[in-house]
Amino acid sequence: MAGLLNKLRMMDAAPAKPAPAAQKTRESTTSFYHKEDIFPVSLFPDRDCLASGLLRQVFGGDFPDNVSPEDILFFDTETTGLSGGVGTVAFQLGLGYFTPSGFVVEQMLMHDYPEEPEMLALLASRFRRFPVLCSFNGKTFDVPLIRSRFLMNRLKDDCIPESHADVLYPARRIWKLRLRQCNLGNLETQLLGVQREDDLPGYLVPQTYFQYLKDGNFEPLQGILNHNKQDIISLAQLFFFLLNQVQQPESMEEKEDLFSWARSLEKQGQRQKTAHLYRLCSGSAIQGDAFKALSRLEKQDGNYHSSVLLLETMLREGNDRVYACEALAKLYEHQLRDISKALSYTRQALLYLAEPSLRQGEAVQERKNALQYRYERLRRKLSRSSQSI
Repeated sequence: MAGLLNKLRMMDAAPAKPAPAAQKTRESTTSFYHKEDIFPVSLFPDRDCLASGLLRQVFGGDFPDNVSPEDILFFDTETTGLSGGVGTVAFQLGLGYFTPSGFVVEQMLMHDYPEEPEMLALLASRFRRFPVLCSFNGKTFDVPLIRSRFLMNRLKDDCIPESHADVLYPARRIWKLRLRQCNLGNLETQLLGVQREDDLPGYLVPQTYFQYLKDGNFEPLQGILNHNKQDIISLAQLFFFLLNQVQQPESMEEKEDLFSWARSLEKQGQRQKTAHLYRLCSGSAIQGDAFKALSRLEKQDGNYHSSVLLLETMLREGNDRVYACEALAKLYEHQLRDISKALSYTRQALLYLAEPSLRQGEAVQERKNALQYRYERLRRKLSRSSQSI
């Protein structure tokens, strides 16, 4: 048991904390496998950041007012296949929720297919107790699968909570730029510090269950249950960690994450906060991309001189100099009406593109052609302007 508890430490991007107290266990009398494990709430130090407005901002959709951690049902399934469809069955269900006694991880597993209706009936009763569902890719996979299984077993699916916080989508928006892979396993390792030992790979889950149906040996299924238990706890930890990061973006240690969240806020139309977060990326490896975006926002808002200052900073500090010169040329030509400076910056862009260190691919050549066309056009425009004086 101590090995499992060590895996469940909440790292929160900090040194390891002491392992929590031993979990409690409750057994059930159902025909299918049914067990509850209770863990201390100290595993979830970020849970006080929960707020309805924050949920709407991060996950979209509607959420109840005055939502609390006790209103959320964390949900994950283990299935006989990964493609979905009527032939796929969720043979094991994992639920997590907060109670006065602690965080309960409730697991159900059917010993054979005839136990599915009874197991789904219990799942439906759990769904009805919670106004909010939280999953990882549940909108695309788990919930549609459960709906189809309800239908196949002639059960109503109106018990499924309407408010759904799917952690996968905001996780991708914030962490994909830096972490590349945003599956739950990588996120729990990189963000929560969870290191799984002897974990059953996901692709082995279906064949492990099929083998159990043949030989009746339950012991290998314990690996599936342990895997699912860790998924539920990591999902809950990641949910609160995500909300805490979004609530206090200025505290994000990785500027790539800050930049990614700023882009997300920009798409939501929160321009003032977006600009503030882009500026916080100053001095980091992502500064060039942040100043590109920020100079574009300043230009759209008519703050042309602020946009020029940002682009000049990029030029001075070597952040995509070709882009900075081209953007400055456009600003001076169309907004600031200074053809001479526009021509000068276009010339600089051409010189930077001609550097031997730059790979001369088709895209570079197309960019050269476009800049050369701009340069010739600006020369003619400047010549006409001089003649008219």
